[in-house]
Amino acid sequence: MAKYKPLSIEELKTLEKEFVEFLVINGIMHDDWNKMKDEDPAGTQKMTELFSDVVWESILRNTKYLDFRSPHSIKCFQCLDDKIVLVGVDSTSTDMSTAAFAKLPTKEYPDDVVAFTTEKKYSKSRELEIFEMLDWGCVISEGQLFKELCLAL
Repeated sequence: MAKYKPLSIEELKTLEKEFVEFLVINGIMHDDWNKMKDEDPAGTQKMTELFSDVVWESILRNTKYLDFRSPHSIKCFQCLDDKIVLVGVDSTSTDMSTAAFAKLPTKEYPDDVVAFTTEKKYSKSRELEIFEMLDWGCVISEGQLFKELCLAL
């Protein structure tokens, strides 16, 4: 069973070269793959899931920052090796969708804005927690917004 969700057909198409290399490394040549697709659909599904896990592991291992935005909240995460650090701002009425908001110094935040930071150790593997956060709506980032919020606090 796959550890992460399998890549979509579109995602697999963009990684066709890497998938072919993966198959070759696993001893499956082009003709073998075509035969396997016809005769062993479960086997092809398993190979696709294994490849998906390899791709996800690589992406997740290299993820350093995540951002989550909603109309009234910005949450930025720094994904360290042993813990995750959260910097965020919440509001009951202020629109948080503008990038300029994050650049305001804390003293200029509207009254209904609460800025906060916290950290926690991973309760599961680092990669699995990051994957779940992506599944919940976070996006991988370069950390610019995280750094801007840290400076504003």
